[in-house]
Amino acid sequence: MASAVALTRPTEPPGCDDIRAYQERYGEVERLGSGSVPITVLGDSYSAGDTLDDRGTRWTDVLVEIAPDAHVILDAVPFTGYANRGACGPNSFVDRIDRAADGAQTLVLQGGLNDVFADADTLEVAVGEVFDAAAAADDVVVLGPLDVPGRDGESAVDGALEAAARAHGFTYVSALDWDLPLASDGVHPTRHGDRRYAELVRDVLLEHGVL
Repeated sequence: MASAVALTRPTEPPGCDDIRAYQERYGEVERLGSGSVPITVLGDSYSAGDTLDDRGTRWTDVLVEIAPDAHVILDAVPFTGYANRGACGPNSFVDRIDRAADGAQTLVLQGGLNDVFADADTLEVAVGEVFDAAAAADDVVVLGPLDVPGRDGESAVDGALEAAARAHGFTYVSALDWDLPLASDGVHPTRHGDRRYAELVRDVLLEHGVL
């Protein structure tokens, strides 16, 4: 696969050690909640909650709190995307989709904000590869990027994801109009923003008949 791009720094940032330590403690794939409805989430730092003081307040944890029937199988790596491999190794969605889609009933793909750094052709190829592999899941819901002041180019990514999702018969949810409280970095939600994100995702899953 030649579509994933390595948008990395010359040397690994200190945060990589924290990410690996967290994965060693909890595993590369986490299981949240004890409900009877399995929901696999493939995501970036929004799902990982790495910018929060307490990861237990990230939207994926809040989701199983406000939707007790949900059981989240979480595969989240910060600063990754469909094409973006992240700063700590080859962790793009292209690199991780096979294990996420394998045996998944409902697969939620949350991401795209980190793909504003990729050119349009690279993104198109990466999204196609991810969506082709995602089709192994019974049901796929794609959550697009938020429109945040700390990034540019979200609309182009949103458009590319929506077009590909429709072509694959997936449910696409544009989050460009989601108004969430953001942290001082202008990119990530605050604790209250994560709770609101969880509520919006729950509503999507309820409307879609997952919950």
